[in-house]
Amino acid sequence: MRLASLIAGLAREGVIDTRFAAKLSKRLDKEARRVSTGGAVPLDEAEQAALFGALGELDLALRQHDAASLVEANARLRETEGGAGKRRKGKKDGEKGSDA
Repeated sequence: MRLASLIAGLAREGVIDTRFAAKLSKRLDKEARRVSTGGAVPLDEAEQAALFGALGELDLALRQHDAASLVEANARLRETEGGAGKRRKGKKDGEKGSDA
């Protein structure tokens, strides 16, 4: 649980690459499922909830960081294309849809 929370914090801060964090998350999820169902001492419901809550926090942090990166990249792309004046144009003024 602590490891998942730590990875989530590092991903939020951008300290580690989110692809690497996603691989760690997958591995932690596999191990959590093994431990929660077939471990020597099965986890009770509260422990399972805490464990999967921490993994959910990690997943959310990864998604938020990736979304923020995507928005930032899109803004940079718009800035570079803004100077070129490229825009999508609608239908030409003379063209109208056929309503026949």
